[in-house]
Amino acid sequence: MGLLLIPIPTGGCGDELQGGALLPALRLDTIGPSPLVPGTRLTLTGSGFVVEEVARLAVIFRGDVAGEAVQFAVQPQRVDDQTLVVSVSGEVELALIRDSGTFTGSVSVLRTPLVDADPEEVSRRTSLDVARQLTPTLTGIEPPEVWIGEQITLSGDGFLHPSEGASLVELSGTMTTFLPPRTLEVPVLQIPAVPPSAGRRDALTFTLTPDVMGILPGRFDGTVSVVNASAAGATTRSGSLPAAALTLQDPVITEMAPLRASRGQWITFRGHGFSRADGLLQVATVLQLDGTFTTDDGDVQDLTGPRAVTLVPDLVEGNAFMGAVLRVDKDTNGRLSGLGLLPGTFSGTVAPLLLFGPDSTRGLGLPVTFEVLPQKQVVYLKLLPGFDRALAEFGLLAQREAVKARILEVCARDYAGVHIAFSFEPPTDFAEYSIVEIAGRDPNGTGLFGLDNTAGKDVGNVRFDDIIGGFNADTESDGYAAYGGIFPAEFLNLSPTLADNPLGSPRFDDVFASVAPALGGTPAAEGEASEPGVRGGAVREAVRVFGNLVGSTISHEVGHSLGLSAVDGQFHNIGDNPGWLMDSGSNRPFEERAELDGAGPS
Repeated sequence: MGLLLIPIPTGGCGDELQGGALLPALRLDTIGPSPLVPGTRLTLTGSGFVVEEVARLAVIFRGDVAGEAVQFAVQPQRVDDQTLVVSVSGEVELALIRDSGTFTGSVSVLRTPLVDADPEEVSRRTSLDVARQLTPTLTGIEPPEVWIGEQITLSGDGFLHPSEGASLVELSGTMTTFLPPRTLEVPVLQIPAVPPSAGRRDALTFTLTPDVMGILPGRFDGTVSVVNASAAGATTRSGSLPAAALTLQDPVITEMAPLRASRGQWITFRGHGFSRADGLLQVATVLQLDGTFTTDDGDVQDLTGPRAVTLVPDLVEGNAFMGAVLRVDKDTNGRLSGLGLLPGTFSGTVAPLLLFGPDSTRGLGLPVTFEVLPQKQVVYLKLLPGFDRALAEFGLLAQREAVKARILEVCARDYAGVHIAFSFEPPTDFAEYSIVEIAGRDPNGTGLFGLDNTAGKDVGNVRFDDIIGGFNADTESDGYAAYGGIFPAEFLNLSPTLADNPLGSPRFDDVFASVAPALGGTPAAEGEASEPGVRGGAVREAVRVFGNLVGSTISHEVGHSLGLSAVDGQFHNIGDNPGWLMDSGSNRPFEERAELDGAGPS
């Protein structure tokens, strides 16, 4: 439905602001594009275009079109504080559009506050050509050397924006490839193109996709023209512009980073001519590493020619950036394989291989020396809202950062000597990492302190992206509790005052009675842990013990996802083994978990 005109509101008119001192300055800077045709989104830029809850906005046209007086107001679409849009449709189209001509006069923005304040109006004198349709003209094409996925820009005038119809680029000519040398007719395609910004009609851009000239490097000789197809169905055509010696280049990699990485880590590649996988177009880009790999043990593997390693990118952005994850997978025989499996050094080249239907082209290889680091398990400790509620129940919410620091200390200590890293922030350099959700109460309703609900004991740590948390339907169907994670609020059940738990201990109340409200304590305040005296010591001890309880539970549940315990067919150690992390819960008493009275850690 087209825009309807509204009565012209009353208010001042002029280039200077009137009143409204409490609102942002009202300013009108630019108006465009020109010419206007049916469907144009006339864009006004400036400032002070506030939301409708603060003030009503109107755009007012005063002037004439082809000698006919025009004066009307319209309610614009507000894009943001700096941008308004008026659609040239409906009654606006009837008021402005002629077969040809020019609107000459002023365009104003009137702002009427909803509070007790005077209206304000800013105005600009302008001339906007109007027409029912535009005939495009062409003056140039660039760049002369292009890659697949490149933005090609045509210069000229009279191009359409999508709201007005479409400007379609037509290429006609031949493509002469370099290797193998052959000359092919380029089928005439109409390629949708758009101006680079809302206020311009002097340029068109389109992306060079493989279906236009293929992917094999070579030279295009022919012509280019533009067809304007209006929203009403009318078409106009530009003259043909010679496009001789438009050269298509091989894909190329100019940078690989980082040059040291471990399994699950992102490796990024920059260059030109990449294309994301597209099943309809039958196009894709892969990476080939050709050279030798020397393990840290001195074993040299030949990865040249047909033995070259192929990496399938996990991410392709535009035609100049790719990201691949250094993965390890099981082969058809169930054995682990992949470049990230063993630490060592790759020496050789990395090259992009572009595929399109039956054709392929390999870019020149970039010489690289790439070090594969020992496998590293990254664990993201994800704090859910329930964690803060648990801290509040323990009276330690003000000590949140101190508790987090102690949790990290415990996890790092428990896995000292193991290539594993814990963090409360998700990693940006790894795609494969485990997640442990730390919540409040056990949603299973069973009072568990923690639960690894991943898909079975991961012997050998084959999976690097386990999620200990959320709901797992597979574990539920196997008859186990479905919700996984760490549930710190359940540690209150270790208080003999609050619950009847076989693991309960009077030492729990000794530690937390001074801060836990349920035990009559006063929650710790900001900075209390650093104060001297009995109170400061009690807060510090509560922080330490709570961090121990949570940290050792995290270490225990992560241990399952790493393939522990180290007893075939068992999730826990057999029997009670003081200080052993992977003992079952019933064999890990409070003092051991809390590291009190010489017990633990466990």
